[in-house]
Amino acid sequence: MKKLVLVLAFILTLGLGFGGGFYAGYYKYVKQPQIAAQEQAKKQQAELNKMVRHGEVLDVKPDEVTVKVQKGGGDIGKTITAKINQYTSVQIGMNFVNKPDETTDLTKYFKKGDSIDMIYKDGQAMALHRDLRPGETANNQA
Repeated sequence: MKKLVLVLAFILTLGLGFGGGFYAGYYKYVKQPQIAAQEQAKKQQAELNKMVRHGEVLDVKPDEVTVKVQKGGGDIGKTITAKINQYTSVQIGMNFVNKPDETTDLTKYFKKGDSIDMIYKDGQAMALHRDLRPGETANNQA
């Protein structure tokens, strides 16, 4: 009887040791990185939400666009001018109209009165987008 109790106590202790070790490893190597990644994703999404602007084009030059902001960021109701560079992505409808490391002439794709979406930070447009105009197709943008 004493041997049976001793064996059961040993098996129970061994099981608790393995279980506790497995859980500690799972938490350290699986769960904790997941939690950190979720927190990082929330921070990045909040940063992106601060950078998004939606508004109406007031003026277009080959390398800059002036927009009256209607939604997004902290500039609602303000007029902002955004410069572009070779890293700015320009999208019309579902198609990108520029290639990487290529500066685009904005006057070809945007005009006064267009409604655009923009990722904007520190006077720089990182991405510009507008929907297709009525009668415009993906093949004949401009």
